Amino acid sequence: MMHREVVAKKKVPVIAISLLVITVVLYLFQGIKSIGLDEHIIGDLLNTVLLIVASIVILKEFRGCSLSYKYAIISDKLMVNKINSKNEENLESIKMCDIIYVGKKRQIPKEYSNIKNTRNYLCNVIREETYYCIYKNSGKVFKFTFQPSDKFIQTIIKHSCLCNE
Repeated sequence: MMHREVVAKKKVPVIAISLLVITVVLYLFQGIKSIGLDEHIIGDLLNTVLLIVASIVILKEFRGCSLSYKYAIISDKLMVNKINSKNEENLESIKMCDIIYVGKKRQIPKEYSNIKNTRNYLCNVIREETYYCIYKNSGKVFKFTFQPSDKFIQTIIKHSCLCNE
């Protein structure tokens, strides 16, 4: 049995966030100028900090466009790979029988809701369904978040329940 899908960052939110950051920075520049701080060293310092922060946010957003995740079920394993430019790196390889829970945050069983070792494999943070996978490995319980399709989640649930019966 094999099922796979690739989730990539959507470009529209990146453009919207970049335009929002540029607009906010321009308004803040104008605010600094209207207060009269632009003629002091404090104004120069504030403008520099704003420019650096805006540049970092915009570069981080655009750099994230080259990042995607491949979720796959191959044989009896759930695999999560990170695809960055031309490199592919395996992040998780979990036996289906080791999966305890897959679903949304509000439905996580109470005994697993406070797991601290959480990893995030997310591309799109804004308005996307986020699912949690809780599994056992070497006697420890781990959790990660990811964004597969509903069909992929149903496939995981179907095959992980077969192992537990």
